[in-house]
Amino acid sequence: MAGIDMDTNQPRPNVPLESGELPWEDYTQDSVRFGDRTIPLGAHGGATQMGFNLVELPPGKQSCPFHWHAREEEHFYVLEGRCVLRSGEERHEMKAGDYACFPAGTGVGHATLNPFSEPCRMIVAGTPRCHPLEVAVFPDSGKAKIRALERIIPWPQEGLDYDRGELVDEPVR
Repeated sequence: MAGIDMDTNQPRPNVPLESGELPWEDYTQDSVRFGDRTIPLGAHGGATQMGFNLVELPPGKQSCPFHWHAREEEHFYVLEGRCVLRSGEERHEMKAGDYACFPAGTGVGHATLNPFSEPCRMIVAGTPRCHPLEVAVFPDSGKAKIRALERIIPWPQEGLDYDRGELVDEPVR
């Protein structure tokens, strides 16, 4: 029993999958701070309406940059170990059995961190990362990822005036 059918390279929907036989995908980006590993269970099962991932956050790592989504929703359920959930201006220790939800469009940034000595395993589920109009905002670094443009752009905290850079003093010809 496995996830992707090796003969067709296609997901295996409608059958049980043994997560222990599925390959981990590492996310490190050669970073001291960021890194986890994931088994995209939903992708292996052929999911199209939601993402469903087994995530392991090693000691001393943060899952990803602090961010919030305009159109994507995320859910976190801790299976084993502990982590710290950064949610807006607050930090919450989470342990096995704890759950947190970040609905789309709330503007509340989030990230998980593991300052503890043991790994933290959790289920991370939500909207698949494929909405063409998605905007993810990264408040700590002042940028946003705009999927429709396939670009990460500056996102100044103070915003920009609507007319900035426009020819407001030029007559129409």
